[in-house]
Amino acid sequence: MDLDRWNADRGDGVGNCIRIMRVCARIDHDAGIRGSRNLQRVDDRPFRIILLATNLQTEFLGGGSDCIVELRERLRAINLGLTFAEKIEVWPVKHQNAHRSAFFEGKAPASEPVALMPDTLLAASNLDSGIALVAAITTDLVAELRDRHDLWPTATAAVGRLTTGAALFGVGLKGNERVSLQISGNGPLGTIAADAWLLDERTVGARGYAHNPRVELPVDSRGKFNVAGAIGTGSLQVTRSSEVGQPYVGVVPIQTGEIGEDLAVYLAQSEQIPSIVALGVLAAPSGVVAAGGVMARAFPGADERAIAMLETRAASMPPVTQLIAAGADAQTLLRELAGELELRSHHTMDVRFACRCDRAKVEAVLLGLGSDDLLQLTRERDGTDATCEYCKTRYDFSAQQLRELAERF
Repeated sequence: MDLDRWNADRGDGVGNCIRIMRVCARIDHDAGIRGSRNLQRVDDRPFRIILLATNLQTEFLGGGSDCIVELRERLRAINLGLTFAEKIEVWPVKHQNAHRSAFFEGKAPASEPVALMPDTLLAASNLDSGIALVAAITTDLVAELRDRHDLWPTATAAVGRLTTGAALFGVGLKGNERVSLQISGNGPLGTIAADAWLLDERTVGARGYAHNPRVELPVDSRGKFNVAGAIGTGSLQVTRSSEVGQPYVGVVPIQTGEIGEDLAVYLAQSEQIPSIVALGVLAAPSGVVAAGGVMARAFPGADERAIAMLETRAASMPPVTQLIAAGADAQTLLRELAGELELRSHHTMDVRFACRCDRAKVEAVLLGLGSDDLLQLTRERDGTDATCEYCKTRYDFSAQQLRELAERF
């Protein structure tokens, strides 16, 4: 629904009409203007339209879990008769700013969607308590991963959680350092991987993929994506590396397959850092609605009372995607977990999808085949191509280019 201030504006900042773009249980601000129709000004005042849906909580939040699942079953268009709405109310309001977003969990319906926060990392700490926290909004990042890899719902949740985890781990990187996460399980997803690194001093780049992107399983007993079932049993490997020196590699068995808990286990066992890690991806038929995570780490000598308070807060706080879908930013996520714990030394960074591939790196991989194999490729076909697993960029090489590579030996 669009309050079109620029359509026949009379100078009072309010247009003559409200354009209805789509009617559904969750108003979609990206629906476009197809099939739009106008509602004329009533009593020279703007007004709001309130839709009271019979199944609002189920449609939008999946019962309050981190994910809306079984997307094909949830995809129910509301026809012109508004069969899934109990009623429509048209109320006059005093000014254009009265149209506020209160739509969430059925508490107060509203006429506008919540404006989600841009992808951001926010780190903060309480040095006196020995606690460090970082929160991430990664909705756009996970949406791009879904689109690039054509990820099915369960695969979207798994890759989105792991890539968000990599972004959280990446907040402390310096220079050319990079952190890579890889889960190798015996479930249908196979291997999933993600890594993060600094694009510049204020931006973290992240990417991720699944060996088998087309995985969709029935929901688990909590009504959430069955990520654990898609992963199965196996191991989690964390690699911290830079362009110089040997990388540090830590490997732990998969404990739950929920990824957040597994990352916390890794930090506790391999780096001796007790941690809380909460990750989530919320999906709807139109795509990724919200994604993000929050992580708290307790360093040696941390205040036991502060640790106990964080554990209590983590057990009672709403799912992170529920908060993000309601319009929470990274600061709000930190405050939800930290409670009354005073946080200082805030450090904000942007996070976005990026890839490290380029043609020179692909050529280096082809050179690894050896001269004989490269020449064999030229005899078998007119050329060859290589596709990056992370970004799906395809690099084409003609037979002549392959021969030129073979001549480098």
